[in-house]
Amino acid sequence: MEADSSFDEVYELIFPLIYRYVSIRVPKLDVEDVSAEIIVKVWRGLPDIEKKNALKAWALKIASHQIADYYRSHKRTPTITLDEILKPLPQESDQSETWATLLSVGEALAKLSPQQVNVIQLRLIEGFSAGEVAEILGTTHQAVDSLLYRAKKGFRKIYQGNPDKGGRG
Repeated sequence: MEADSSFDEVYELIFPLIYRYVSIRVPKLDVEDVSAEIIVKVWRGLPDIEKKNALKAWALKIASHQIADYYRSHKRTPTITLDEILKPLPQESDQSETWATLLSVGEALAKLSPQQVNVIQLRLIEGFSAGEVAEILGTTHQAVDSLLYRAKKGFRKIYQGNPDKGGRG
């Protein structure tokens, strides 16, 4: 990202990532507001970022802090509700199997710790390296690998119907 990048360029590059990240962590009514606050903070801090090629990781680190601030100010614990799970696309002819899968995946994710959901999203969905995830979450590469292992193991046990052996912890 060049120093003279326009707001539109920065927005186009990071908004989809930020929105996805926020949408699993914040109630649906507040997702757009929290995402917009994050984009503004990223834009304002852009001149100070040293490694322009690490913009996405840096933006997600800001997002993590902003979400923590959001919950501190709202005094609520983060939860994922079934209403907030993405619905199947309307053009599908038989949605029952897709809907059942989404519900069970959402239920399994809701039983994992917030740190485990973070590492699953960042590593497996967004495709960040373990080093990038460690930087975003403020931890070590080894801790990310360990957390991902436990998250996958916990998710698998919960998803396969063994919730008491799940992944919190």
